[in-house]
Parts: sequence; C-alpha cells; structure tokens
Amino acid sequence: MNAILTGPLALASRRLHCWRYMSAVALHNNNLMPSRRQQNHNLQITRHMAGHNKWSKIKRKKAANDVARARDHTKAARAIEVASRSCQGDMADISLQSAVAAARAVQLPKETIEKAIERGANPNAKDELSVIRRYDGMVPGSNGKVAVIIETLTENKNRTAANVRHLVTKIGGELLPTGANDWLFEHVGVVCVSRNKHTNEEENATGEPVDEDELLECALDGGATDVDFGADEDEDTSNAEGDNIDNPIVIKCETSGLLRLVQSLKTDGYVSSQFDNQWLVRSDDNKVILNEEGSEKFEKFLDSMDEDLDVTNVYHNATFPEEVS
Repeated sequence: MNAILTGPLALASRRLHCWRYMSAVALHNNNLMPSRRQQNHNLQITRHMAGHNKWSKIKRKKAANDVARARDHTKAARAIEVASRSCQGDMADISLQSAVAAARAVQLPKETIEKAIERGANPNAKDELSVIRRYDGMVPGSNGKVAVIIETLTENKNRTAANVRHLVTKIGGELLPTGANDWLFEHVGVVCVSRNKHTNEEENATGEPVDEDELLECALDGGATDVDFGADEDEDTSNAEGDNIDNPIVIKCETSGLLRLVQSLKTDGYVSSQFDNQWLVRSDDNKVILNEEGSEKFEKFLDSMDEDLDVTNVYHNATFPEEVS
C-alpha cells in the first residue's frame, strides 16, 4: 500500500496518480429514499475497467528486499512517533490512527508499533523534534513537465532541503515555491476499505463480502464525496489473491471529515486498511503521459526519493505507459 500510501498512506503507494478510465454511474440504490439521494447529490460513484483499478496503481511497490523493507519500517515507526508526540499517545487522534494503519500495511511488528507510540507520548528531552515539510517542483517528462509534491518528515530541515533539491535537479528539474502546484492537485481525505467485513481490525479481513449498497449508505452518512469500487461491475475479483490489499474500495471525503468517515465505517463493521489526506490530480487533463524512456527515468527518480529516509510521500501527475488503455 501509498504509497505512499501514509500522510503515511503513501508508504504503501508507488504510482500515486494513475490513468483512470472511469465512467460516472447514476446513484440507483433501492435501499436509499429519494430524499437521501437529493440531499447527497454531490456524491460521485466511479468504476474502473478491468486492469485500471486506481488503488493498484496508487500503492507503492512492496519492498523487494530486506533493505527496502527495513527502510519502510523505519519511516513507519518515525511517523507513528511524531503523530504520538503531537497527541500524547491518544489513539483517538486521527493522525496517530492513520500512522498506525500505514505501519500495519508495511507489516511493522505490533511490538514495534507500541514502542513507537510510547516513545512519542513520552519523549526524551534531548530528542530532536521532527516536522513535516513540503516541497513543490517540476521534473522532465516525455511530453512536458511532471509536477511533483514531495512530503518529508525531518528533524533537520536544512539537510532534507539540500537532499531534495539535489535529487530534483539531478533529473533536470527545479524546485518551486511551496503551493505552486496546488492548481493541479486537490487535497482530499482518502480511505481504503477492504472488500470483506470483519469485526476485528487486528486480523485479516476474511469475513463476508461487502454489500455495495450498504457501504454506499454508510459512506453517505460519513460524509463521503466519492466512492470508487475499482473493478468493473461485471468483473469477478472475489477470488483474486491479495484482493483485500491490492484492490480495496477507495472512498474520498473532505480533509476535515476524514475522522468522521473512518469512525462511521468502523461502527458499521467495515475495515479501513489505510486512510489519510492526500494530494490527488484534479483532472485527467492535468496528467502527463510518459513514454517508455521517460517512464524509466521517472521511475528511477521515484526510487531515489524512496531511498531517502526523510521523504514520506511523492505525489505527481505522471501517467505510465501501462496505465493507458
């Protein structure tokens, strides 16, 4: 899961803004009264054709070796510690919940998670305070420049700024003033819901399949603005291996309503595997399609960013060749 996934969600993400072949479908839920539909006319329900599930493209590549896995664990533990420090270890805090969910997605051991929460809640006076820093930039693409938003978590902003600048300029790009790429992206809350329900969030979601109509009603009550069921309606993904992780239902909401949505889903027995606020491309018209050469070059750039322990998320508007139908 990206990302990365996460906020910490992008720790489990690789390609954060994929090509989406999507069609809006009318809300035709017989379980909802007409007044409910009228009151929530802004809710968008989307589906993707087979092979173009958004989350399968959003999620970062899983760790290919022990070094990469250890790096993901280090980033996840640090994110938990920082979130815990800001709320004194209060698990009711949405940032801490999000960090823990992202850590579970990269299989950080339960004991390590608990220790990170404890360290954050009871920091040593000598510990450096880590802060979130954002960097906007443009890097070369095949047919124009690719916009990037880079999020970092660091206790040494000078070191991190120098490293980010080096990696961006190395590929021939440039850093821009913070906020320069806002017009290309929208900041939204994103919740990934397992396709199976389960009463115990600590376990894998192996319960009964989610009823889409019931989930829609719950999402409406929780303030959702977009529900993406991923696979095409006629495609059977129920037996797909790893379906709950690689092919979740993605729900979007206002950033201020993320906690409300997560709580609403949890109350009704839905498993929110990951959730946080992300920068998503506003429109397909804002995307830059890469050719094979450009894709390979940009992949290396993302890999170099991922190798930096201070970098938590890289959002971009690039479309890779295999994502174009």
